[in-house]
Amino acid sequence: MAEEILASVGGLSIDPVNGVGPNFRNDEPYNFDPFAAGSGQRDLAEEVEGVLGGDYFPIGEWLSYSSVFVEAGGRVIASGMGWIWELGSTFEDSLELAVCGSRPLICLHSDPGLDPWPKSNSC
Repeated sequence: MAEEILASVGGLSIDPVNGVGPNFRNDEPYNFDPFAAGSGQRDLAEEVEGVLGGDYFPIGEWLSYSSVFVEAGGRVIASGMGWIWELGSTFEDSLELAVCGSRPLICLHSDPGLDPWPKSNSC
């Protein structure tokens, strides 16, 4: 699935059309970089897999330069700075969130000592 996504949108950088989401500032592009996605991301993917289960593959970056991964079943998450966020159950859902900021960003995990961000009951 990651190969298919990168073959379709690799090299694109999509700016948000709505700079403020319901619970986060949405002011950075959704980047699909096939070279950076595969460079050094395996360790982070393994960390995500250890927390969430599944098989995750890098496709780019988003908010605060977090790494974006797609799971073999289609789920898309972002991980960075000790947090893991749900971007969508499908790639299309992740595009809608990252570009439109149309729904709350959900924190799936925060490392010990870090408060969940954004604040919610999800972490």
